[in-house]
Amino acid sequence: MIPTDAAPARKTPIITWTILSINVVIFFYLIFKGGRALEIATLKYGMIPKYILKGRRLYTIITSMFLHGDFFHLLGNMIYLHVFGSSVESRMGRIKFLTFYLLSGILASTAHIIIQVFFAQPIIIYGPYYAPIKIINPLEIPCIGASGAISGILGAYLLMFPFSKVSIMTYTLFGLPIVISLPAIVFIGFWFLYQLYMGFLSLVAPFIYYAGVAFWAHIGGFIGGIILCLIFGRKAKKRKIYHVGRRWYEVPVR
Repeated sequence: MIPTDAAPARKTPIITWTILSINVVIFFYLIFKGGRALEIATLKYGMIPKYILKGRRLYTIITSMFLHGDFFHLLGNMIYLHVFGSSVESRMGRIKFLTFYLLSGILASTAHIIIQVFFAQPIIIYGPYYAPIKIINPLEIPCIGASGAISGILGAYLLMFPFSKVSIMTYTLFGLPIVISLPAIVFIGFWFLYQLYMGFLSLVAPFIYYAGVAFWAHIGGFIGGIILCLIFGRKAKKRKIYHVGRRWYEVPVR
C-alpha cells in the first residue's frame, strides 16, 4: 500500500519513525535472544484483561503496544503505521500525534476488555471424536500488537484525507499481481466493515472463527481515533496542498 495523494512530508515524521523503530528493535531483540524470550515477554508485558480488571499490571496497556507475535504480525502493522501515520503526524503535529497514538491504543485495549467481559464466550479446543480437551478463558489471553493504536490512525486519516488515493497491490483470478488505486474513504471503509464482520463472528461462534485477532480492539481504536482526531485537530492550522509530480506537499496557512 502506498498513498499516492496525501503523503504530506512537510517535516520528517520523527514520531512515526521512532515508534516504528522501537517495534522493530524489540521484536528482533527477542527473536535473536532465542529460546522462549518472545513467549515470556508476551506473558509478562502483554495486556491480559484479567489483571487489568483487578487493577494490576496496568503498564501492560502500553507495553503490549510494542510487542508482536511473529514477523508477519510486525510487518503488517508497520506497513500501516508508515503509510498512514506519517501523513497524520504531519497534519496533527508531533506531540499531539504521540499523545493521540498512545490514547488510541489505550481506548483499543479498553474496548477489547469490555467485549471480553460482557460478550466473549470460552474458547473450547476439541480433540479426537470432538471431545473437549481444553477450555480457554478469553480474559486470560494476552493481547499484543500496535494494531489498536494504528486503527486510531486510520480513523484520523479517514477524517483528514478522505479522498486521497491509496495504491494497493492485489491479485487477479489468474494469480497475476495488479495495482489499483482507491480513495482512502473506500479502502478504510471496507477495512472497518471487515473488522465489524469478523468481530461479530468471533462472538457468536468463537470455536469456528477464533483467529487470534483482537477485532474489537481494532474497532475500538478506530472509533476512538475518530473522536480523538476531532478533539486534537480542532485547533490545527488549515493547510493548502500543492501537488508536485506524484507527491503532495502541505504548506501551512498563517
